Amino acid sequence: MPEHDDLFATFTHQGLPVDPLPAAEVRRRGDRLRRRRTALVAVGSVAAVGVLVATPLALMAGGADSTRPLDPAGPGPATRSASTEGVEWRTAVPPDLPLLDEMPEGAERAPDYEQQVVGPCGGAGFTAAGALDTEDAIWTDGVEASEQRAVAVYADDAAASAAVDDVRDQLAACEQPTQRGDSIWAVEQASDLGEQSYVFVNSWYAGGEPTGEAHVHQLVRVGNAVLYDTANFGGAGDPEVVDLTVEQVREDSAYVVSSMCVFAADPCDEPPAKPQPVEPASVDAEIPAGFTLDAGLVVDGDSEAIGPAPDGDGVDLPAMCSTLRGTWPAEPVDRLAYALAGPETLRVRELATYDSVARAEQVLAGVRDAVAACSSVGGSRGDPVTWSQVVPAFEPPDSITFAMTMSDGGIGGAVYQVTRVGNAVLATSWGAEWSSATVEAGADDLAAETAPVLEQVRTVFGS
Repeated sequence: MPEHDDLFATFTHQGLPVDPLPAAEVRRRGDRLRRRRTALVAVGSVAAVGVLVATPLALMAGGADSTRPLDPAGPGPATRSASTEGVEWRTAVPPDLPLLDEMPEGAERAPDYEQQVVGPCGGAGFTAAGALDTEDAIWTDGVEASEQRAVAVYADDAAASAAVDDVRDQLAACEQPTQRGDSIWAVEQASDLGEQSYVFVNSWYAGGEPTGEAHVHQLVRVGNAVLYDTANFGGAGDPEVVDLTVEQVREDSAYVVSSMCVFAADPCDEPPAKPQPVEPASVDAEIPAGFTLDAGLVVDGDSEAIGPAPDGDGVDLPAMCSTLRGTWPAEPVDRLAYALAGPETLRVRELATYDSVARAEQVLAGVRDAVAACSSVGGSRGDPVTWSQVVPAFEPPDSITFAMTMSDGGIGGAVYQVTRVGNAVLATSWGAEWSSATVEAGADDLAAETAPVLEQVRTVFGS
């Protein structure tokens, strides 16, 4: 395994960022968690708004201000029970323990645990002190992302339980942060894994404000061994992002957790076979004849309707921003488009279907990332425009709504909404005389008038 000094050489001390992440960046990072594994930034490093920074050494030494939001719940320190008296505990990590399972390609296994991140609020964390044997697994992209998983074997179940309780006690000792300096806020998360588990999230603060960066730590005990996973993520100001990350770590470690049965008082002989993934059932991607993509729209004497037609012009996302080029409709299996043009307005709808739900999720995720990558000011053709993400009062689930308006205060622009339902994605746009002052109301109106067609999409593709 490479020396850690080399792996993490790029993490130089520059201090924590002072400004918290903007809301759009928080949402973008949360969306990325739906599509790729969370990653750990090694040695307590954090990245914010494209600038890589490292955790101050004072945090590793426990010299920074820190806090805790709640008292850790759960059982107190374990004692050796009569039921485990006389057990001949395993004293070493078996070579066939699937420690690398579901870690990124390139992860490497090493015989000794080397701590990479701080514990609750910058405390000592999980050190594996007193363990009879340890094994470690680390992956890093060499820039900012890495992930660590380790297992430690103790003399008995009470010693292993005490190692978990020690981390719990560290969170209980956290102190409130001050308005100045760098600090870490530790929050316990619910967990019921193995025979005993403890999960918490360290969130990073600078000058009393959140940076948006955090680490999730998961400890699971089975018998006389503890499995430790840690990963970093951004967008920690969004509770949904935190929940997604905790669940991602739980899912990624599921097989190795089940394999910890080799350390139980009544152990399994060997790690169980890994369950084979169930192939998803095929989905119907054909848009039925007579689908009323124009539902809810009224054609009057001053307007002209085009479609619905499978070869009609659809929603032109690159007209908003060049980063959206190629993200839509992204080679669908089937599509249907409709446009309603008036004297000063243009409403366009486009329904695209894909061969799987996962592919539809990827398409929506690509749109989300492309919207977040747009600069705040400046059109793709040099026009004086601004694009922004907006949230309607009744935004459909699994959607993104955004707008383009004139940055010089003039009127004219477009509101867009992209929504996934099953293996289908519906994109709508409304070009009109919008301004920065009216675009939010326009987004509300767009969501309301799209509701009837979304109901059809749910009926056909929602299952």
